[in-house]
Amino acid sequence: MSEADFALRHEAIEQSRRLLQLAERHYRRTMPTPEIRFDLRGQAAGQARIAPTGTQIRYNRQLLHDNPTEFLNQTIPHEVAHLVAYRVFGRRIRPHGREWQAVMAFFGAPAQRCHRFAVKRGTGRQLARHAYHCACRTHALTSIRHNRVLRGRRYYCRTCGQWLRPGAHPGMAGTPADD
Repeated sequence: MSEADFALRHEAIEQSRRLLQLAERHYRRTMPTPEIRFDLRGQAAGQARIAPTGTQIRYNRQLLHDNPTEFLNQTIPHEVAHLVAYRVFGRRIRPHGREWQAVMAFFGAPAQRCHRFAVKRGTGRQLARHAYHCACRTHALTSIRHNRVLRGRRYYCRTCGQWLRPGAHPGMAGTPADD
């Protein structure tokens, strides 16, 4: 890891801690101390996890590297606000609902649900596609959906309304639909 990457990660951790301390003083509650990791890939900039086993914030190191100022000013408050909103308002709140928006306003950050960073192609994982068919065409389901089918989940075609079945459509070259 380069010195610049190390400095950026350190700044992200410090910014996360500063926001949590600010929230503790404002809301007069102890905030969780999350494990902070830089292991997200693909299009997601950040992720807050709240579980009985511990709290965790995951950041996308590539997006931090490519967009340092915006990342520090948008993504970090976004993820920390999830932890604060959950701690202050309870677990039954909507992820980007009024409570989360109020915390974002307190942090002075825009309450945007999604980032607008340019994501380089090929940074995420590529999922295998599996052929499924219905009455009208062949569909390409990802490995995730294919595994769900193996566990009993069913998908239907939005065009003809038939349930999808494994394998290519007999006698059809197949034009995979956007599934």
